[in-house]
Amino acid sequence: MRISRPPPPPPAPPPHSRFGPYTLADRIAVGGMAEVFRAHEPRAVGDPRVVVVKRMLPALASEPGARAMFEEEARLGGLVEHDNVVRVLGFGDEAGQPYLALEYVPGLDLWRLARWLTRQGRTLGTELAVFVTRELLAGLHAVHETHDRDARPLGLVHRDVSPSNVLLSVHGDVKLGDFGIAQALLRESYPQATLTERAKGKLGYLAPEQVRGLPADRRADVFAAAVIAAELLMGRPLFAGGSELAVLLAIRDGDLRAFHEHGAGLPEGLRAAVVAALAADPDARTATAAILRDALAPYETGPVSALRAQLAGLVGEAHGSRKPSGAYQVAVRGPKTAPPGDDDADAPATRDAPELAYLVRTSDGRTEGPLSYAKLVEAIATRRFGLTDAIALQGGAFAPLSSHPDLVRHLPTSSLSDRTARQEPVREPDRAWSLEDGSIVGVMTSVVLARETGLLLCEQGGVRKEIYLSNGVPEFVTSNLATELLGEFLVARGVISRGELDMALAVMPRFEGRLGDTLTALGLVEPVHLFRQIAAQVQEKLLELFTWPSGRATLWRGVARPQSGFPLGLDPWRIVMDGIDRRLAQGMDDPLAAHRGKWVLASGPNDLEVARLPLAVRSAYRRAAQPLPIADLDRSLSDPTGRDARAGRRAIALLLAIGALSVHDGPGAS
Repeated sequence: MRISRPPPPPPAPPPHSRFGPYTLADRIAVGGMAEVFRAHEPRAVGDPRVVVVKRMLPALASEPGARAMFEEEARLGGLVEHDNVVRVLGFGDEAGQPYLALEYVPGLDLWRLARWLTRQGRTLGTELAVFVTRELLAGLHAVHETHDRDARPLGLVHRDVSPSNVLLSVHGDVKLGDFGIAQALLRESYPQATLTERAKGKLGYLAPEQVRGLPADRRADVFAAAVIAAELLMGRPLFAGGSELAVLLAIRDGDLRAFHEHGAGLPEGLRAAVVAALAADPDARTATAAILRDALAPYETGPVSALRAQLAGLVGEAHGSRKPSGAYQVAVRGPKTAPPGDDDADAPATRDAPELAYLVRTSDGRTEGPLSYAKLVEAIATRRFGLTDAIALQGGAFAPLSSHPDLVRHLPTSSLSDRTARQEPVREPDRAWSLEDGSIVGVMTSVVLARETGLLLCEQGGVRKEIYLSNGVPEFVTSNLATELLGEFLVARGVISRGELDMALAVMPRFEGRLGDTLTALGLVEPVHLFRQIAAQVQEKLLELFTWPSGRATLWRGVARPQSGFPLGLDPWRIVMDGIDRRLAQGMDDPLAAHRGKWVLASGPNDLEVARLPLAVRSAYRRAAQPLPIADLDRSLSDPTGRDARAGRRAIALLLAIGALSVHDGPGAS
């Protein structure tokens, strides 16, 4: 379903406007979900109290589900009472707009302080970094351990732990802010809200399971807190990259090289505690914020009062260089992507660009064009043009395509290899298969079992798919079908419109020819959503291969995945089983229909190969240790819930494809 674009936020009200019981002093943030004000709340005695008022934007306030989630945020936030968590002071509805009243924290957030220290050429130092982290963890544990009024645990997860949500007061307090429990639900149910409130600077604090789109619990918050700890100790980002997608890849793969390199001088126990909390597998990760806080305790040796005073001095010094606004200015808005030394830089990528016209001179002397950049990229990706052709831009001189890095990256990867160029390869492939009669299942299973590394080239007619394997895992897939290009895939799925794709392709040269980076920079697709869509696109390229009725596959060992490739870490067995399921759904290779009335017996693979098979397939193999009717084997493997009618047939089809089941007539057959 297409994600609708939200209307622009309303203009800021005049200073000192009334909103319910509050006087709005100034608007300090506005995003896709809410606008945030510094406000004054009258009191019966004494001066008005400074508070933060966060009110829902009218576009979302009209959505009953969104209102309910906002109210839930207020209810849940009111249950958390801890010195290291920003307090929710109240909740109400004024003229149809629900709002929250929150504690005002005079100072700034950790993101601003870290940037200020970088510009000053300073760091927090180990002990103060540990102090800030342990204070954060105390608040985080309080969130996780929150109970309702009947003392029942709620199992809350913050889901948005990042430096911009760690508020530092001029008194040396550390508070976890922007209570994001309902905010995360809002983003999931109303994704249009994120199109104007993108999590710039926050991607680096997602846990690997969040990047993959898997369920997240409190351990995802522990991971985020550990990222903050590592960055404070190093004085630099933990997960860095040339693009947002590169950051997500580094998180997914648990790439901690920066910490191992720049944290080498830290005490061994401190390094070990942080690394344990950064485990990519949640089951191997430090389980709670309290456990991590205790593990860091030996490295906070100074008096708490002295550390708090030291932090207060830094905050006051850094805050004094900015206009007074309070820590909530960034805590709600989120940090911007800005060059070092420029706190307020926020230059969004322009969506306006002149249309560039290209001419192509092919190796046989023909001249084609003019072509738009989008059409040129498509022609290169589908092998219409290649390295031996020359390109000219808007009347300029022709130059080899190889001199245009932004275009070279769209060449089918094998075009860049001596082994698989458009001409015949220079040597014979290491293995070759015919794809007649559905043997693609056996091919894919064999390369997974053998943990092959290299290029698996699949061809049928004029269609060509290149699968780059690492230890049997498909890491990167290219295709010469225009319909399988990323942009076309996103349009077909309703992620972006045709017009938005054309706009992105027009300005793509500004982003080194990377469509994914272009789409995220223009704010057309949220980075994590795009990351998952790319994984789905590659998976679909592979699954389509399982429907081929014929063709040829060749394996070229030792061909490395190109550096420009997007390694997705797909589960190879899931691909194989989903591919079998797709064949079965189309009436292909049904083992019960092909062997009706027959008996089967396990045979073939050795124990090591069987141990590598998926659990359901291993179960089928064990059940066939003694001869039995194929229909009985299918029934024994059926899904007890009845929701998966093909569970048994998938397992049997895979075993037959690799020769692990023999078929015979059974006892009594004449």
